[in-house]
Amino acid sequence: MISLRSRLLLTTAMVLALFIGLGGIAMEHAFLSSLGQAQQQKLQGLVYSLLGAASPTADGALTIAIDAVPDPRLRQPLSGLDAALFDDTGRAVWSSAAFLPLSMQGQPEVGEWHFDRLEQPSAFVLSFGLRWIDATDEPRRYTVTVLEDASAYDSQLATFRRILWGWLGGMALALSIVLVVSLRWGLSPLGRLGRELHAVESGKQPQIVGIYPDELQPLTRDLNTMIINERNQQTRYRNALGDLTHSLKTPLAVLRGLSDEFGLMPKHRKQLQEQLGRMQHIVDHQLRRAAAAGSRTLTEPVALRALSDKITAALMKVYASKKPEFDNRIPLSLRLRADQGDLYELLGNLLDNAIKYGRGKVRVNASITRQHCILTIEDDGDGFPENAEQMLERGVRADTQEPGQGLGLAAVVEVIKAYEGKLSLQRSALGGARVIAALPMH
Repeated sequence: MISLRSRLLLTTAMVLALFIGLGGIAMEHAFLSSLGQAQQQKLQGLVYSLLGAASPTADGALTIAIDAVPDPRLRQPLSGLDAALFDDTGRAVWSSAAFLPLSMQGQPEVGEWHFDRLEQPSAFVLSFGLRWIDATDEPRRYTVTVLEDASAYDSQLATFRRILWGWLGGMALALSIVLVVSLRWGLSPLGRLGRELHAVESGKQPQIVGIYPDELQPLTRDLNTMIINERNQQTRYRNALGDLTHSLKTPLAVLRGLSDEFGLMPKHRKQLQEQLGRMQHIVDHQLRRAAAAGSRTLTEPVALRALSDKITAALMKVYASKKPEFDNRIPLSLRLRADQGDLYELLGNLLDNAIKYGRGKVRVNASITRQHCILTIEDDGDGFPENAEQMLERGVRADTQEPGQGLGLAAVVEVIKAYEGKLSLQRSALGGARVIAALPMH
């Protein structure tokens, strides 16, 4: 979940689902409580009506006249409503037309109510305890029980649940759509900023020119300042190096002319020309390194596989007599944000050394870790001397290195330093040298 939009959507969806779920459960619980209370009150009213229709028998016992019952369903078989009157022994002394053969559901105290839900059969049962005093002033204990089928209750509850969760689901869907649209609208400035930065990286526009909300204006202002400062610095470097190049060319040309004018012996003239050429080579090389772009923030990523294929194709022509074999294992999708010229010189020198000092077989690979891009070049030559790592740590320059992996390795070291990377020299499984270059992932 590295996307800010995905994180916000997930968090909002979780909060919305929690709110809708808890709200629905609370509303359903409130409805169940109200519906159950209404059911109990309805049955209590029926009990009072039955007590109003009660009358004593000849022997002083209590009974209820079937014709006097208030609800006609009590006189209809299988109507879903039944009632009965139990004595203190639990025997039914009166019952409606089709009272189910159930034992008395407890015996509440006089004046107390007992309300419950039965599973088999699915029904509500309400019992009320009372004391009847007959003509002989002898108190008798009775329990009035009313039983009503719960199908109507269950149907009403199912309808309520269907309507409740249907509306809540519709509201959740509508709110989700509103939230998605709101997040897209709210985060759209960040998307525009990202597109502008990509355009700056690819050179399609000089800087960020869009108008952004107040919260992003300091960021865009600082980014533009960084872009301008970086370009001004690069311009100053190029101008200074151009002036230095012109100023050095003239003295070298004069020295080369003087070597031809003075009557030097051919041997001495050749040595002088070689040293002047070497001076010219070192000056050009160091000027190129000083002009290296180094690690820049706003540069377009470079596809390493395409660049390495281009270099190996050129080296196969240069070293055609050695019939080189390049095993390029760099992934096609791997891209590194760095100056293309620097990467060309880095890979070019390493591959040139590998084929020059090897026996013809070269292996190239690259991988991405959390913080670095690891480039590995291996050959099947004689490898590095034992003190190769110490030479790199001391920063030995091109003109003082030992024969073997010579001038190109010094250029590689300077490119690596420009990017604040790391260089490691090891023994390859092919039998020769293995160079591992770690460049930071910016």
